[in-house]
Amino acid sequence: MEPTPRQAEHARTAALVSVGCKVNQGELRQWGMRLAQVGVTLVEPGQPADLAIVNTCTVTGEGDKSSRQAIRQAARANPDGYVVVTGCYASVAPQAVGEIAGVDLVVPNDDKDEIVRRLADAGKVPDAGPATEPVEDAWSHRAERPGWFTLMPGLERKARAFVKVQDGCNSHCTYCIVPAARGPQRSRPVQAIVDEVNLLYRLGYREAVLTGVQIGAYGSDWDRERRRVKKGAGPTLTELAARILSDTPMPRIRISSIQPQDWPDGFLELWQDPRMCRHLHLPLQSGSDAVLKRMVRRYRAADFRSLVDRVRAVAPEAAITADVMVGFPGETESEHAESLALIREIAFAEQHVFRYSSRPGTAAARLPDDVLPPIKKRRSEEARALDAELRRTYRSQFLGRRMDVLWEETVASPVRDGNAPIWSGLTDNYLRVFARGALHEGQISSVRLEQLADDGIYGEVALAETTQIPTT
Repeated sequence: MEPTPRQAEHARTAALVSVGCKVNQGELRQWGMRLAQVGVTLVEPGQPADLAIVNTCTVTGEGDKSSRQAIRQAARANPDGYVVVTGCYASVAPQAVGEIAGVDLVVPNDDKDEIVRRLADAGKVPDAGPATEPVEDAWSHRAERPGWFTLMPGLERKARAFVKVQDGCNSHCTYCIVPAARGPQRSRPVQAIVDEVNLLYRLGYREAVLTGVQIGAYGSDWDRERRRVKKGAGPTLTELAARILSDTPMPRIRISSIQPQDWPDGFLELWQDPRMCRHLHLPLQSGSDAVLKRMVRRYRAADFRSLVDRVRAVAPEAAITADVMVGFPGETESEHAESLALIREIAFAEQHVFRYSSRPGTAAARLPDDVLPPIKKRRSEEARALDAELRRTYRSQFLGRRMDVLWEETVASPVRDGNAPIWSGLTDNYLRVFARGALHEGQISSVRLEQLADDGIYGEVALAETTQIPTT
């Protein structure tokens, strides 16, 4: 779908909206910085703007629904503006997206990195420079100009940043539409990622979250001509993380999610550096070998158990989190029980539990969805109850301890001490901590953890970080 000539002048303002995963959020920040480079000011989503970009999701039916709602809201908020839709939902259903009232341009995932360039070519924004210019280079000269970054609502200085290191997926799990939406695995250059992390540090970020669709496969890109993976052709995730540790001062490096079958050689050795956050998200999906086989997951329960044992041998207190799906086609009561048993054995710090829903275009969509909705609901409730129990058990072991917390934002809370705000932040092992005090975003403080909360732990600040965030 090509740009329409509705808007003649360059956009002065833009609103960016993300639906779904951390990869989408990282992409949004890159576009925001590119737009800031060419002089476009960002406004809060929902506010009138000359330009709106919506980054959509299609991982579930709810993702489709949320994406449609976000598109319509952007169109209503910008009746005289230019509305661009991209992301996974736009890639798998471009015609349906293009038919939504107010949508001017639909950009598939294959072209989303060039959104600002396409808008410049169409005269919608000022020229963004050569398409081959690394975004990091484009940011660098402007990052030193006082005040430029603080003019970007929703993208101003934050504590943590999602850094996309790769895109696409070479696995084809039977339930997943993502490979069709995002295409095959492809890696960003190591130096570009290192440059971005250094820039983020200068902007005040104190944690870089390495994210992507299949980050464990970093460096094993798809050879389109030979139609196979070029294994060994590029640096591994281990080598990338090692470069970030050696070539940047970022205090925290977190790995967002890594598929068990993609675990790279030498990766655990990196945790000798305390800047590597003791937190790993390992998508389990099911604890039943039979279900994993039907899903075409390339590991079995014993493999998963062995990997967790290796992680805990190096980092005993690491938070290991997981995705768990219930109600996959053919899942029996005994298979569900096997899954719950493995979850209890592993004792995850947190689980994301969701019910299977058929996605058109996937192999599993051809299977009979034979687990009735009431049964899916009951199994989901059982898994969530177990999750609540295990979360509490994991958090309880840290009560009375002092741990470093990276503060993110103030939150509403019934616990108040005069006018002192309640701050919310994270430990390196993904404990959500709440504390009172004159803190600031991006500050790292030592906190004594005192009392469990529904969604975290209340603590008392013990020692504030002396190094302040540099101003730009």
